[in-house]
Formats: sequence, structure tokens, C-alpha cells
Amino acid sequence: MTQDNSYQRPSLFLNGKEVLSDISGSVTFTGNNQLNTLSVKINNPDLQNTSIYNKILELYLNNGADDGVPIFRGYINDFTPNDKNISLFATDMRAKLTGRKGLKLTLTDENNYDGYTLGQFIFSYINEFIDDTDIGTDFLTDTSPVVFMTGERGEDKDLYSLLIKKVKEAIDVETDVENPLGYFVDIVNGSNSSNIVIKKDKSLTSNPSAVFSFADGLVSYSYKRRLPPNTVTYEGRKFSYTNVPQGVSSISLPKQNSPAETKNFALQKILLEQQQTDEITIQISKNYDIDIGQIVSLDIDDEDISGSHRVQAKTITFGNSTSCSLKLNKKPPILKNYLS
Repeated sequence: MTQDNSYQRPSLFLNGKEVLSDISGSVTFTGNNQLNTLSVKINNPDLQNTSIYNKILELYLNNGADDGVPIFRGYINDFTPNDKNISLFATDMRAKLTGRKGLKLTLTDENNYDGYTLGQFIFSYINEFIDDTDIGTDFLTDTSPVVFMTGERGEDKDLYSLLIKKVKEAIDVETDVENPLGYFVDIVNGSNSSNIVIKKDKSLTSNPSAVFSFADGLVSYSYKRRLPPNTVTYEGRKFSYTNVPQGVSSISLPKQNSPAETKNFALQKILLEQQQTDEITIQISKNYDIDIGQIVSLDIDDEDISGSHRVQAKTITFGNSTSCSLKLNKKPPILKNYLS
């Protein structure tokens, strides 16, 4: 089995200044449009005497070599001090768009973003109302097919919740009609700033970003199989895909522009969910920088899960040693406390 890199020196920066005390903790990339989080314990209780709430926290993993960009950058939300250390909890830069840090959005017939695509809306709003030194739009692109903001109305809407709602409307069926691809909102860290992006899931038939085996990078694995959704309910109606011999597993959809459009969207959602029948967790000792949405391949003897899978979530723990676990295929549930 491949061993962890011998060079490991995680470094933490608080508002641009390196924290020289010993640190340990975990960084979690929850996936499914949720904010990434960092929990870290610093063996220096004196930090509680500084103003740290809402300050920017950056973590460089430095696993194998010094990193040029942080694996995490975000705002400190909470801290817990005691007589020996202080624990910090931070969420990534998208926190500027939601919850207590985010501006509320009111859309009326007179003041709206009708005609804007989702990408145009994000670009316009961030550059007009949010300090673009905190969160940038340099890498922002639209979905295909595009999603429009036309008709969106409401008072005191949470900006990021609106983005999640709209990005879930985008499903690419042109690449492979039987294996549609979804989109999600993510954050990309650069050396000095972070950029919000819209990403498309990689096709399961695309070349994997990494191959894991027990001889190369795979430490352990576990999995469970679930019955994927095969039935959609909408507007008092029900649509089933196949004859559901194993029983009904249903999801619901909001109303679309017409019953025919809703039924078509329902089929796309079911085909999307059918790609995520397994819930796989693997522990790995390489490729800690792999991104959510990328494809990895398992080269193992278990034919049920050997082959390609999509990365849905990632957790890295650090301290005296560094380890990484990936969750594959099934998207995690949305935890509303990450958006509050």
C-alpha cells in the first residue's frame, strides 16, 4: 500500500499572518452546493485576546510539497477558547452570499433580473453589491442549456439559496441523453482571492482524474447500495420510470411552465439520480487535491463497485499526520446550518 507523503507541514494563516503554534483539525468539502468548512484547534489560548470573528482563515495542506494556493479560504464564524487552546470554525468565501453575512434580495415587477442568465445574474450582483476582493467572478460561465432569471420574484430572498435553486434547473442532456449531467456551484481558490464558479458534473465515461488500488493510494473502502428514485410526483400527478419491480422510490418536483415540460424534467431528474445507486466511502493516501465532481476509478476485485465513480464529498484531517476520505456517487443531504 502506498504510504502517506513523508513531507507534511500544514500551515494556517489568520488574516494573512501565519499561525506558528501547533494546529490540528479537518476541512470538509460537503458537496451538493454546500459551503466548505474548516474546523481547527490551535494550541495557543492567547489568540482569544485578538479580534478574530469574521476574519479570513487560510489553510495550506503542504502534503508532499509546499502549496501555492490554500486548500481552504473562508471566514471565521465561531471560536471556542479554553485555558490551553482555541478552536475555530470557518466557512468558505461563499458565506458572503448567504445567512448572516449575505445581503437579502428583493425582486419585484419593477426591480428584477428578467432576461439575465444565471451566470449574468451572479456576475452582475456580486460586482455591484459585494466587495469583489473577497469573492471574484473571473472564472464564471453559464450552464448549457442556460437558465434564465425571468419571473423570479420575492422579498428578502437568500441570494445563495436562490443560486442553488436555479442551478438545479440546469441539466445537460445533449452530451448523453440517457446519462444527463447536472451542474453545481463551487468555489475556486487562487493565491490571493477566491472565485465563485458553476461546474458541470464529469461524465462517468470520461477519463478518471485518479485510479486507486490497494497497491496505489487506496487504504480502505466501504459501501451500501440504495434503490434510486424511479417515480416523480408533480402537480398531483405521478410519473414512473420502468415498472419499478423493486418497489417505489419517489422524489417530488416543483411546477414547471407546463405539464409536458414538467414530465420531461422529471425524466431527466430520474436519469440523473439513476447514476448514483451506491454510497461509497474510500480512505486514500494520495490525490488529496481532487475536486468535487471529478471522476475516480477503483481498481479492486469487488466487481459491484470496481470502475468509475464521481466524487461527491471529501474530508481531510490534519495534525501529526494527514488523511483523506472521499464519498462517491450519492450526493449528501443539504445541511441547512451551513447556510445559516
